[in-house]
Amino acid sequence: MTGWWRSNAVALGALIVLVPATYAALTWNEWSSVLQGSPSQAITVEPGDTVKYAGATVGPASAEFTELPSVPQGAHVVTVTLHIDPGKHSKPGKPGKPTNPPISCSSPELHEIGGLERQWNANDDLGREWDPDRWTFCDSDATGPYDLLLDYLVPVDVSGPFTVKLSSGVAVPEFVSAVVEP
Repeated sequence: MTGWWRSNAVALGALIVLVPATYAALTWNEWSSVLQGSPSQAITVEPGDTVKYAGATVGPASAEFTELPSVPQGAHVVTVTLHIDPGKHSKPGKPGKPTNPPISCSSPELHEIGGLERQWNANDDLGREWDPDRWTFCDSDATGPYDLLLDYLVPVDVSGPFTVKLSSGVAVPEFVSAVVEP
């Protein structure tokens, strides 16, 4: 080693350590806020099981292939039933009692496990007759248990298993990933 390299060895060693450490710290700082604001931590619910999520009990979940009138050729419908029990909630504004808001959620998505790992949104336009007692979203006004009944239009080459992903703004970054197989 020449004199310059030898006299600056400590500074060069510090650079070798500090440049990657600075990059890692800056990257973590940016990504941690993004991950905190989006569903990124799965709570897996196995078939037949339930989980406490956003103050409610979610599950069990089930799926079946369903015949509906408006299904195009080359596709079939996976109907998912997901049980939601909002639990007991206090009314906002009551002095001395904590408020526990009822669950509200985005529309659950169906995700293929393995294979191409495709995903689908629920579809309400497949010819199913309208039913006022059919739930297709988490209702923050519901006081008792109910079942979400969701139809997903999928290609005929899809057989499962799937996960139904449900998230609530009050519980982010966690989300429910319920495993179902028709």
